[in-house]
Amino acid sequence: MKKILSLVMALIVIIAVSVPMATLAGEETAGADNTTVKSETGEVVEAVEEVETVEAVEPVTVIDTLTLEKAYEYIEEHNQELKLMNDKINLYEKQYQEAVARSDWAKGKFIGGDEEQNVTYRKEELLYPKQRLLELDGAKHEREEKLKELKAGVKKQYLEIGVFQEELANTQSELAALDKTIEHTQTQINSGSLPQSALKQYDAQRVQMLSRIETTQRQISLNLKGLERDLGVKLAEPTKLEPLAGEPVLFDDGDIANEISKAWEDSYDYLSQQGQLELAEIECDIIRYNTYIDNNLNQLHQLEASVSNNQAKLEQVKPNLEATLWNKYYELKNLEGDLEIEKINLEDAEYTLSITQSKEGLGTAKESSVVDDTIALNQQKVKLQKAINAYSLAVDELNSLLIK
Repeated sequence: MKKILSLVMALIVIIAVSVPMATLAGEETAGADNTTVKSETGEVVEAVEEVETVEAVEPVTVIDTLTLEKAYEYIEEHNQELKLMNDKINLYEKQYQEAVARSDWAKGKFIGGDEEQNVTYRKEELLYPKQRLLELDGAKHEREEKLKELKAGVKKQYLEIGVFQEELANTQSELAALDKTIEHTQTQINSGSLPQSALKQYDAQRVQMLSRIETTQRQISLNLKGLERDLGVKLAEPTKLEPLAGEPVLFDDGDIANEISKAWEDSYDYLSQQGQLELAEIECDIIRYNTYIDNNLNQLHQLEASVSNNQAKLEQVKPNLEATLWNKYYELKNLEGDLEIEKINLEDAEYTLSITQSKEGLGTAKESSVVDDTIALNQQKVKLQKAINAYSLAVDELNSLLIK
């Protein structure tokens, strides 16, 4: 009997607790549905709904016609690496301004007997602003070099696409000529004047041509993807690339020796190393004139060694840069020689084709000979274009080194 009574009492307690909880749950649910809830004091207040913010996405620029000049503009506008470098420059600019403000604050501050704090004051006043400025200049130079690298890479890809397109057109013409020959051979086979085996000699040629077409198309596609990456735009299919006008202007080397001998004066390498030397000298002087030398002899010797090391590096800038420039110049002259050779070869190919065409008109040369010489001429045009492109890129590189 006692057990039954205990069970009844427990059941009453469970029911008593469950009802308020269910009521409370219902009120909270109702509050959520009606965007209202009750505060601890019983007042009804409006619930604040969180609105997810969606970051604006920069629209993708789609290009169907492209010039090299416009490609350079797209690099500046859309290239992601340059955008990150801009952010880096802005950060270093802020750090430099903070260092300048801290330098003004530290001027004249001195605590008697506190060497460590006084050294800190002098570094904040004299050293850190110059360090931050050198970092800022370095970030700007890094961006300039990246822009030059991107422009050179884009121009190379742009020019290569033009060459690939010419090669593709030539191979397709060769294939069309071969198919015409195969068709003529098949006619002779059908008439019984040639055996069936006469077609075998063309099988390997046709397979090779189809392979060249596929390879060239793949190269064009890869270069277009590279352009998309560097320009930060989407290139439509197909995209028309406007050809560059005329032949490249030959490099003016009339005063090359003087230009090379003076190039180091305004080079970033020299100015940057000069800045590193100045920093080492400032830090050395701070320790020398703001501490007891006997207590900091090892540190002073290390800083003096750093000064000597930076001085030696500075003295090497001029001969190193001159050696680089002379090597680039001689490479350019070799490419100029290659260019002249390909021009002569083109003249020879044009002359050969004209002679063959004349012979065909007289009936002393076959039509197939004209086709072969036309193919040879088109191939020579591609070789000349490659030589022009290589020379043009080398001129750009040397000029960029001379005007640093």
